[in-house]
Amino acid sequence: DDDAAAAAAAASATTTGAAPPTTNQSFLRDHVATLLSTSFPNLTKRQVVDFVVGLFDLRADLPTFKTHLRDFLIQLKEFSVEDNRDLYSEERATEDAERQTRERTARLAVPGLVNPHDRPMEDNDDDL
Repeated sequence: DDDAAAAAAAASATTTGAAPPTTNQSFLRDHVATLLSTSFPNLTKRQVVDFVVGLFDLRADLPTFKTHLRDFLIQLKEFSVEDNRDLYSEERATEDAERQTRERTARLAVPGLVNPHDRPMEDNDDDL
């Protein structure tokens, strides 16, 4: 009955041009996800969405719900991939510089690819 009412409301909203009304469940999901995202910035959006969806989908099965909740609490304490991004910044910068040097050398090897004014100065003392 609730799904049929929501579908009917969405259909009437599309014909009138108004935004479809938000159901209580979708509002609550969005609100909980927003609260978790702001409270735990170390979590990815995907982790928060998976947790919130699990909260609502597993509400009837208490043991599975508890397991899901415990898994989320463990994720809060884990070292996430986003946390270690800065640890490798020096290696990434070095690799980028080497890649740019290789690309520039390859472009300089092909005549006409690099503007003559952008080419490095060659030291030819013979021309003087």
